[in-house]
Amino acid sequence: MSVFIAILDDNPADRKQSERLLSRERDVRVKNNEVIYFDTYGSRDAILPFCTKYDLFLIDISQSSPDGFMTAVDLRHHGAAGRMVLASSKIDYRSRYKEHEDFIFIEKPLVQKHFTELVDIAKEHRAKQPLRIELRGEKDTMLVTKDEILYLKEKGYYTIVALTGERTFHMAGGINKISHDLSPDEFIYTDNNTAINMAHVASREKNTFRMSDGAIIRFSIFSKSGIVKAWEKYAGSK
Repeated sequence: MSVFIAILDDNPADRKQSERLLSRERDVRVKNNEVIYFDTYGSRDAILPFCTKYDLFLIDISQSSPDGFMTAVDLRHHGAAGRMVLASSKIDYRSRYKEHEDFIFIEKPLVQKHFTELVDIAKEHRAKQPLRIELRGEKDTMLVTKDEILYLKEKGYYTIVALTGERTFHMAGGINKISHDLSPDEFIYTDNNTAINMAHVASREKNTFRMSDGAIIRFSIFSKSGIVKAWEKYAGSK
């Protein structure tokens, strides 16, 4: 199993220490075919564009505002689904914010056993999550569930992926990059360059689908029979 971990710490020395200890844990785990990917960030703004990809966040923001706890809450609001771990140094997060079922509180300084436990928590969390689809852009990567995808529009060398929460992602390459993750029972191609998630269709009229975000997706009358048949089969099963 692979897990993705983010270290978000505005103290450079603490950030470096976490990198070192997590690297040790990664080297031990790889012998058992366990793969740990991790990235480090020094601010909320740096991690925000990538926050949906991680299974666990190790957070301590104590030298700027918002602090670590409020940053974790903000990441949640932006779609981050990983476990949130608040590491207290200058700020005692547990004392300030009380116990919170969504967050884990630990105390610095961190030692090797902390990272053994954190990787186990990340593994357990990932095992419980629905299958996530990897969207690769030119410079970044996003992990999403199929339910987050509204529709995809191929534009030559990239594909626009419309997502829930008024989000979009520019995926490098064509829809075929992830076509194996788009079940024909849930997704349908309205033309060679467009696929929609039927769960996000608000209505159908003649040769168009209105999506849940208000977008209008048109299809050709020459393809209408097959498209409508697939839509009616899906709608009838709900």
